[in-house]
Amino acid sequence: MKILKAYKYRMYPTGDQKVLINKTFGCCRVLWNRCVELFNQRQDIPSSTIIKSDYEWMSEVSAAALQQKSNDFREFQRQFFNTGRKRRLGSCRFKSKYDRQSYRLPGQKFTLGSSFIRLEKIGKLAIKMDRRPKASAEFRSVTVSKNSDGKFYVSVLVREPHRDLPETGRTLGIDVGLNHFATLSDGTKIANPRFFRESQAELRKAQRRLSRKKKGSVRRKKCKLKVARLHRKTTDQRKHFLHVLSSRLIRDYDRIGIEDLNVAGMLRNRKLAKSISDASWSLFASFLEYKARWSGRTVQRVGRFFPSSKMCNCCGLVKPIALNDRDWICDCGNLIDRDTNAARNIRDEAIRLLAQGVACA
Repeated sequence: MKILKAYKYRMYPTGDQKVLINKTFGCCRVLWNRCVELFNQRQDIPSSTIIKSDYEWMSEVSAAALQQKSNDFREFQRQFFNTGRKRRLGSCRFKSKYDRQSYRLPGQKFTLGSSFIRLEKIGKLAIKMDRRPKASAEFRSVTVSKNSDGKFYVSVLVREPHRDLPETGRTLGIDVGLNHFATLSDGTKIANPRFFRESQAELRKAQRRLSRKKKGSVRRKKCKLKVARLHRKTTDQRKHFLHVLSSRLIRDYDRIGIEDLNVAGMLRNRKLAKSISDASWSLFASFLEYKARWSGRTVQRVGRFFPSSKMCNCCGLVKPIALNDRDWICDCGNLIDRDTNAARNIRDEAIRLLAQGVACA
């Protein structure tokens, strides 16, 4: 069986190559904004070739990149009028040059080497490669992007065969929280790193300096770049932590039960919203799900109304419990940590749902 997999690499273009890449970003942005303007005016969307004829300077960049951007807008247009979607798409937005920039090329327009990648109209660019696609991989497309902190990346999409991990015969339940990031059903507690909280003081100082700079000045641009780099550092630290943890759990367990939390509703609590966003429970669940599909594992979501914290894991008694009560004391004599008890209830409920054939992730 073959799966789609993306390999993302840091790219190090030269000065001239940066100019060409930024020109491609700008042309794709102009084409997208032109399509949005016509779409809002209820007019027909022309092809990229027709739009390109109105701007002579668009001939300096890859025509395939413009065509892919046009195809992306047509896909949005198709999904916008798709009545079968669970959630309707909102209005299309114009792209800004101050946000993340990207464009895409098909598989015939790039070549991946040992330490470089060759892009159409750009040439040979140096990349930092820590892993390579398999020799039998089929190259589909490449996405060139630039973050708000000025770093360039390439994401190579391939279709390659995968192999399921050997079975371990073990099932795990995970209860996420704020005091500890996660509590496992075997009693293990994963510490909450709180990356944003650690960098909050430095970020506050940088944002205060940014607010004092004159708009449009060079110093304001430098301060804005520093703030973006601090945010990027926090994001990279968080993703690295979640990737390492999710990979270890997928490798050690066949079936994993997690809570289907209403994170969007929990973020309305103004006292806990920042801590909940810093924990990134939804991102952790998505990492577990797609890695489970790659490895032949099973991730089962447990309903958000399941009383995992209010039910005794031994006798099944359900009773209210205060948030500051960290130990579960039951009438049957069961004395256990509150989060460990919840994790075991999630594990048992996931096993029950899997036995009944309930749809899982």
